[in-house]
Amino acid sequence: MPYLRKRRYWRFALAVLCVLSASIWVDAQRRPPLGTPTGFDDVVFAISFSPDGRTLAIARGADEPSQRFGRIELWDTESGKLRHVIKGFDGPVRSLSFTPDGQTLVSASSEFRTSKVQQKARSRDGEVFGELKWWDAQTGELKHQFTLPGEGNSSIDLAYSPDDKQLAVVELFTQYSYLSTSVPFDVRTPTLNPPFPAPYVRPSMFITADMKLLDAQTGEQKFKLNTTRPGRAVFSPDGELLALADGAEVKLWNARTGKEERKLKDFKGRPGAIAFSSDGQLLAVASTKYDSPYSRHFFIRQGNSEVKLFDVHTWKATLKLQNLGVVNCLAFSPGGRVLVIGGLLWEKNNAVPAVKLWDLQTGKTVDVANAGGTFTEAVNLLAIARTGDLLAFRSGSGTVKLLDTKTWQVKQTMYTESVGDAVERPVSRFVLSVKRVLAVAFSPDGKTLSGETDQGEIKLWDPRTGEVKKQFTDDEDPSLVAVSGDGKTFAEISNAKLRVWEVGGGEKRIVPLPGGGSITAVALSANGQTLAIGSGQDIVVLTRTGEVVNTLTGHQSSVDRLSFSDDLRMLASADENGAVEIWDLAKARVGRTIATGARTTALRFAPNGLILAIANETHTISLWNLQSGLPQQKLQKHEAVINALAFSPDGQLLASGGDDRTVIIWDTSSGKSKRTLKGHDQTVTSVAFSPDGRLLASGSGNASVVLWDVKTGKLSRVLR
Repeated sequence: MPYLRKRRYWRFALAVLCVLSASIWVDAQRRPPLGTPTGFDDVVFAISFSPDGRTLAIARGADEPSQRFGRIELWDTESGKLRHVIKGFDGPVRSLSFTPDGQTLVSASSEFRTSKVQQKARSRDGEVFGELKWWDAQTGELKHQFTLPGEGNSSIDLAYSPDDKQLAVVELFTQYSYLSTSVPFDVRTPTLNPPFPAPYVRPSMFITADMKLLDAQTGEQKFKLNTTRPGRAVFSPDGELLALADGAEVKLWNARTGKEERKLKDFKGRPGAIAFSSDGQLLAVASTKYDSPYSRHFFIRQGNSEVKLFDVHTWKATLKLQNLGVVNCLAFSPGGRVLVIGGLLWEKNNAVPAVKLWDLQTGKTVDVANAGGTFTEAVNLLAIARTGDLLAFRSGSGTVKLLDTKTWQVKQTMYTESVGDAVERPVSRFVLSVKRVLAVAFSPDGKTLSGETDQGEIKLWDPRTGEVKKQFTDDEDPSLVAVSGDGKTFAEISNAKLRVWEVGGGEKRIVPLPGGGSITAVALSANGQTLAIGSGQDIVVLTRTGEVVNTLTGHQSSVDRLSFSDDLRMLASADENGAVEIWDLAKARVGRTIATGARTTALRFAPNGLILAIANETHTISLWNLQSGLPQQKLQKHEAVINALAFSPDGQLLASGGDDRTVIIWDTSSGKSKRTLKGHDQTVTSVAFSPDGRLLASGSGNASVVLWDVKTGKLSRVLR
């Protein structure tokens, strides 16, 4: 759309200013239905237009990070349809910004990290960290993430520089101390009876703040700025200056050097909202002075705001607008002539949620949108598309309205429930059934973790964010499950049928089985192309389309464990009597027989195919050298049956999980345990290393998978 045409929308607004002293358009769309979440259940924290104005991004989440609820909604502003929901967060998304080219969306979120697997539904054991994530603005795919140092993050705000070089990040940290034993305050009202007991122990809360300039591509710190009570930071259009409300002042830094250049003072009240004009010539600052009259049983906090305009060359105030009500947000029109003001603004002696336009040349103002009837719907956030044809604002905690600036009518309203079934609130795993995750595997790039439960449910997670990418369910409950090494294919046995899932497309097909015997074991090759099934004392090797490759015979009792080597040259099979056969698949014959003396509970080849790990019912793991046929190491530490084994990609580590609800990481050369990972509340049924060996996934009951940091042994994330 040509620029001259875009400017007509704002000329229309100026014409309105000249003709009308006040004009209000009321949203005629439906009100939220009864039962809509209120308060801090699902809050809009940020809104942002893409540079071309075709996408509106809305950041939401529960204000309490331990609820692990956060998302970004990407709305198509032309059709009004929800294009995508980004759900890869373990806490609220506090801030977001598009890069100047519109290809990437950067988010700042407060992420709750558990310190252990929670044992109670209301457990809050963990820490909150600030995290930056870079997303593909079209697909929602995660490009990069960076966890900021420092625990106890209670808020984080992000500003992206127009020159695509820096990020300004403001973090607030909350800490508590229980050293004080004094009564918190003396309340003398008839509503408090009986009085507080003495002594009364309450935690003292300490809030600290960090203001940093980071590299826009990596998140690495470039400068740390000196602030005490920082608010939201704003870059000038050329990226040279950074403005920030800090306590009673507005501070300005040189964004390239990190040096403070100026302080603006003498405001009536505390500065809050700030905005640069699009040409960078003006800085608007809204300051608010509050009073708090007492009204019997509660305090009513009233305020009045003043907006000042500063010339950025002289830093002198050039214009002033007073007695507005409470101004929460500011934004300039693309041409810079109109300042848009949002808040709880005065209208005929009443403070109402509204958006107001201020013509900077004539000094006239007009209300263009009434956001609602009560203070709970105050306008808190504003965003204007660069094209000038759209304006979005938050009204109350959970509602975003999109205005067409040609008519100043509400084009669309996005409520908390507008996403429909696209988002589900996280549910405590303690209200779920005791589904066991029988098989887990990472994709070759480490960006996907696949798992299947004993109730036929398959999930694909992003292990970096915890987001469920895909989910498949089935009415059949499999008794046996195997997964390919790349996590793309699952094989399962249910009701005497062999079925294969292709998780990429969610396809499931029945593979015809030879003979009519019961199936006692199943294995899937690393590439997912070949299967092996145990049927009585025989083993059938077949393609995933059902073509029989070989039938292997020789066991004296029923086969109950199978495992392929990564190179598909060997197959290990174990029977009920404790005999383990190593089959040469090319020759279809036994290459070596191992007598363990006890029934095998888990089998796994090392990546090089030279070592076979065998766990048996004595809670012991033996590492067998397949060249010599002798045991190389004996690993003993588990206190119950071992169900799962996995080697690290380099073969130097072995992970084991069992009925004792622990995962043990072993050093394969020494046979010594390096770490014991505790916290599972049910038996561990599957384990897998990530391709880089940095993460270990362990599957258990309640359909949960725990990700562990291999180097530190710390819990990284719980996937549900």
